[in-house]
This record gives sequence, structure tokens and C-alpha cells, in this order.
Amino acid sequence: MIKVAMIEDDIDVSRFHRLFLNKVDGFELICEAHSLEEGLTKLQQNQPDLLLLDVYIGSNNGLDLLKQIRAEGKNIDVILITSANDAHTVQTGHRFGVVDYLIKPFSFSRFQEALNRYRANRLDSRQIFSQQEIDRLLHKGGQNKVYTLPKGITKVTAFRVIRSLIEAPDWLTAADLSNRCEISHVSLRKYLRFFEEEKLIETELVYQISGRPLQKYKATKDAPLFLEAGFI
Repeated sequence: MIKVAMIEDDIDVSRFHRLFLNKVDGFELICEAHSLEEGLTKLQQNQPDLLLLDVYIGSNNGLDLLKQIRAEGKNIDVILITSANDAHTVQTGHRFGVVDYLIKPFSFSRFQEALNRYRANRLDSRQIFSQQEIDRLLHKGGQNKVYTLPKGITKVTAFRVIRSLIEAPDWLTAADLSNRCEISHVSLRKYLRFFEEEKLIETELVYQISGRPLQKYKATKDAPLFLEAGFI
């Protein structure tokens, strides 16, 4: 279980964040503060893994706490949650190693994505890395996206379907994909629906002279990133 702390001066906003957090498996809110002073005390007392940190906290600035955390060498990862979207704030957060940056207001899906991405890319302190693993970690590319595969969809088959679409020179029908991937039409529909929701494929409806309209599919420019993404 990943232990989470939150520092947010607006009690109503913190309540929504708490509700969001409770809907994501694997995370536990262990402390909450509404001022920088209270936050610093609770961080020292509880030692969380992850801090959800606001920037505008009364008359104080959460970036000052972020800098202090880094100066003291505390092993706490930070996600900034703020309405501040100016270049100085974004750049400061980046320089001091925030793992994500959420601009208020944001959707639950974006919040969930941030937590899932954090969990997927979180380092094990006991792990020893090869050069290839370090390069992959520091130059993530598509790994910035983390997917939660729906029930009935496997990573192996998803890769097979998306590769077929990426490699195809033109639009493919469901029958084409079914033959290429050796997968039933019923199963294939689940994958196509998932890819369409994630905007990894385009669809085109072709009206024929006779019979039903024909649905065709094509990979988007972002589709190759799916092959390098994180999965939970």
C-alpha cells in the first residue's frame, strides 16, 4: 500500500481529493494538513511515500516546502495539485522533481492516471539498474502513459492487434484484422472499442452499394506509444 499525505488549504477541495484517492486501489491517505506548518510537522511524523501538494496555501507557497523537502533529502515523491499554471511554477516543480502536475480543476480520470503512472514507474529502493533500464526510465517516451487494461483484454493480444494496424499501409476492416491477428470477431470488438476510447485508432464508415455500411480502422500517430507504455 502506497502511503499518501496531502497539503491543501481549502477544506472542500481536500474533501474531493480524498474521495478521488479512495477510488484508486493501492493508495492510503495517512495524513492531511491545511497549512505549510502543519504539513511539515505531519510529514516528519508520518513519512509518506507520496505527497499531494498545493502551491497556493494561504499566504504561503507550497514550492517553498518542495524546496525544503529536497534540501533535507527526504525520500518523498510529490505531485503538485494547483491552479498555478505559470511558467515559473511549472519550471520550478520540474526542477525539483515532481512526478506529476495537475491543474485545477481536473477530472477523476486524469487524477487516476497520475496515480497509476506513479505506481507503475515507482522505483524499488533495492533494485539494481542496467544502463538500458536507466535509459528507458529517464527517456520514457510512451511510458508517460499508463493503461489499465479492461477485463477480457490481455497485453499480448492488444499488442498483436495494434501492431497489425500500425504496420498496415491502409485502412483495415474487422475481417482483415480478425484474419491477421487470428482472433474472433467477438473478442476483436473489445480491443477495437478500447483502442477507440484511448484515441489510438481512427474509424471510418464506408457506405457500400448494397448491404450494410462497412467499418474500417486505422492506427493514429500515437498508437506506437502504446507498445512502450506502462500497464497495471
